[in-house]
Amino acid sequence: MCRSLLPGRFAISIFLVLFAVTGFAQKKAEKPAPKGEEIESVGLTVTFPETFAATRMPGEKNGQVAASWLVKCGEAQFRLALYVMPIERFHFEEPLDVSDLILENEVHDQPGFSYDEQKTIPGPFGVLPHAICARSEIKERGKTSTSGVKFYLCGLTDKAGYVFEMPIEPLPDAALMASARAFLAKGIVWKGKALDPKWSKEDAQARWDSDVPDAKKNKLDKVLRTEHYIILTNSSGGNNFAKAMEENYAKIKAVFAFEEMPGERLMPVFLFRNPEEYYGFFAQQFKTTVEMARRSKGVASGDFYATWYEAPGDPVHIHEGTHQVFGNRLRLRGGGSWFQEGVAEYMSSVDNERNTAARNVKKGRQKPLAEFVKIESLLFSPKAESKTGEDDASSQYELASFLIEFVRESKFAKDHFVDWIHAVGAVPRNDVAAVEAATKKTLGVDLS
Repeated sequence: MCRSLLPGRFAISIFLVLFAVTGFAQKKAEKPAPKGEEIESVGLTVTFPETFAATRMPGEKNGQVAASWLVKCGEAQFRLALYVMPIERFHFEEPLDVSDLILENEVHDQPGFSYDEQKTIPGPFGVLPHAICARSEIKERGKTSTSGVKFYLCGLTDKAGYVFEMPIEPLPDAALMASARAFLAKGIVWKGKALDPKWSKEDAQARWDSDVPDAKKNKLDKVLRTEHYIILTNSSGGNNFAKAMEENYAKIKAVFAFEEMPGERLMPVFLFRNPEEYYGFFAQQFKTTVEMARRSKGVASGDFYATWYEAPGDPVHIHEGTHQVFGNRLRLRGGGSWFQEGVAEYMSSVDNERNTAARNVKKGRQKPLAEFVKIESLLFSPKAESKTGEDDASSQYELASFLIEFVRESKFAKDHFVDWIHAVGAVPRNDVAAVEAATKKTLGVDLS
């Protein structure tokens, strides 16, 4: 080994140079982060990435536009706008409600419109610690070619729902797409306090008092919290029921493979001690009669599931529980009654209960799927004309669940089942063209 020695003074000089260079590099690395821009009317802070040169635009006449910017990124230039809609007018309960409204508006202006992508992303976006990020293709009117993409970021504060809309034309390259996604994921922060995901004692009591008829007489006896549910009950069977609900949740997740977001709120369940209390709740919630409520053993709507304590293993619980999970965990509320009832009936039935539907399909006696998808309600639709005379609500539920079974278990489709579920569940309800486009995209076949 050959060792080379440097004179002491020269070695010290080298050390000082290296120290200076290192210090300069550290100062350069400690460059201050971009300063956020506050939108006081909504309580949001917007921080643009270094790749975005954003110029705030003057106010607009449209009262829903809280702010807008002209953004430049490389050679691209586009407009970013923030729209705000007050909760007292629109009655939003979560970011998905905002996303659904935007979808409805876009479909009204562009029949056949659908999101190409819709994801839940975690972060300090509002009272719930997540936002819905959606994307659609921009097409020139009268043409089928894609000219650009449009991003939507939907969140919810304590006072309003909001959406950032970001249309980019022409089609962005990979770098711009990455910058756009990074901005939407990390560049928007709400400064208020998020709701307690486990529900405070006061929140739970307030929910019971607001939703339960004659709540002073029908007092809330217990609040049971599990990993995914908060059970509000006046029944003695709450513990057994809570255990059964968690078992159902595990079964649903095993089939539909969804990702759980950090900070998600426990899903509320109203468990009444007898049918009459449940019927009263149902009638009040849906502005109907107790006689109509007697047709139901349980109902999932919005964020809640309601029923009474009888048998924790009753199939109605996993059926309605599937509806609740699709709305509040998968956040898939579209497709139509055939889709929503199909996934719920699939989870609450067994193969043998779908035999009649299988025989009808094999013999070509089922309703064509393009017609089936149009049915607004499998439960309340009038009897359909069919060769067998069996196509009432019961047989339509069976056909819907058999369709889910077919996609999940058939050789050509099973590897794409979850993709198909997420694609179809995100399109507008009963939109045949959108359902067919989602099916072609994920399974490579049309409805026929």
